[in-house]
Amino acid sequence: MKSQLNFALGLILLIGLTACEKDEINPIDNDGFDFGNQAVKTYNNGIIKSYSSDAVLKWSEALAVALDNTLPQPADAKIYVMVSLAVHDALNNVVPKYETYAMDNTAVNAKDITKKNIHAIADAAVAQAAHDVLVALFPPSQATFGPLLQSSLAEISDVESKQKGIAIGKDAAASLLLKRQGDFPLMFTTHVGPSGPGQYQSDFLPWMNPGPVWPANAVYAPNLGDLTPFGIRFGDQFRNEAPYPINSAEYTADYNEVKALGCLVCPDRTAEQEEIGMFWIENNSSLMARISRSLIAQEKLNGWEAARLIALVEMSIMDAYIASFEGKRYFNLWRPITAIRNGDTDGNPDTVGDPSWTAFERVPPTPEFPSTHSYTGGAATAVFQSFFKKDVTPFEVESPYNSPGVVRTISSFSQIADENATSRIYIGYHFRYATTIGKKQGLELGKYVFDNNLRELQNLH
Repeated sequence: MKSQLNFALGLILLIGLTACEKDEINPIDNDGFDFGNQAVKTYNNGIIKSYSSDAVLKWSEALAVALDNTLPQPADAKIYVMVSLAVHDALNNVVPKYETYAMDNTAVNAKDITKKNIHAIADAAVAQAAHDVLVALFPPSQATFGPLLQSSLAEISDVESKQKGIAIGKDAAASLLLKRQGDFPLMFTTHVGPSGPGQYQSDFLPWMNPGPVWPANAVYAPNLGDLTPFGIRFGDQFRNEAPYPINSAEYTADYNEVKALGCLVCPDRTAEQEEIGMFWIENNSSLMARISRSLIAQEKLNGWEAARLIALVEMSIMDAYIASFEGKRYFNLWRPITAIRNGDTDGNPDTVGDPSWTAFERVPPTPEFPSTHSYTGGAATAVFQSFFKKDVTPFEVESPYNSPGVVRTISSFSQIADENATSRIYIGYHFRYATTIGKKQGLELGKYVFDNNLRELQNLH
């Protein structure tokens, strides 16, 4: 009886060890994944958790070095999202974990992926995908990304796995570029439109503070609202509020606030308000990517999670550009700099004009409502809240381009949206209502993007 019991225990132990070994190597022997199969889910999670976020962070940081402060913000954001999506798609064609954007992964067989080779394959895929998309969209980056790709691939000693990863990365980049091949360029155009009270006018451009010269009488990318979105359905999906009438008490209050707090030299603007204004002036694509990298390290995300977070954040930001620019063109509201200089002739007896008023920072050549920066900041905030399933998460963030040496302590994701929006008043870009509505619609957009894109495959069944 005792020998029979020992034999039974030994058999159970042998089966258990064999199952563990097979689970680590691969329990799948079919030609593709059955995403409803629990064994596949367990296998995917186990393999993926062994892959660090190092390569994803490395190429995100390299993207910032190559791109930041080189292009108008919407063009910059478009490259950010396309590179980020290519990296995400590449990883999810190594081992499918999440929905992809452009490169289908429903027939991928990952039976040869193990904890021993996943880093070699995935690192090569990430590097190749990021490189190919950025160089295609922004050729000057080849000077930086070319050598980085070579050095990254040279560090991978497993030649067979490296070649497999390179092929996946190339395919991911090609699929994404093919999907977006119909996109039109984002360009400055000559502004044509009504010039009465409340209407956007580009006559403030010659009076801007020193900096790169934009074309005279210009408006930037007025057709951006027509660009095919990445994660929402259409550009006016969230447009449900109009600006205040110029002769309303609400408009007058907003007018007086930005006039007092957003000028080049404003005695009423506090040091804290000025710091907030300058800190958040940076393009949200780069700033939110920096926040994403900080959170990835703080929360110890694996590579798949890291790529998904960055891709969703950048997707929400780019779609917020599309949605906000659609609203800007629809309402065509003038900027505070135009409004204040023409305050005595706007038909509102309560607005006192100042023909010499100048904003604290150079005003972008686009209509005012809604605030794009508030929109993109709200969108990113909603993704952070949804991804981490919480709002309170203390961390520190820097903005070295405009506020070198300044570190802001963030206590919640809501603080990101709030400060990011309010900052536009303190630099003279927007009336408060444009920031309020921009943030509100951005939060709605970001939640929609998170709920409907790059979802975990097992949750779709």
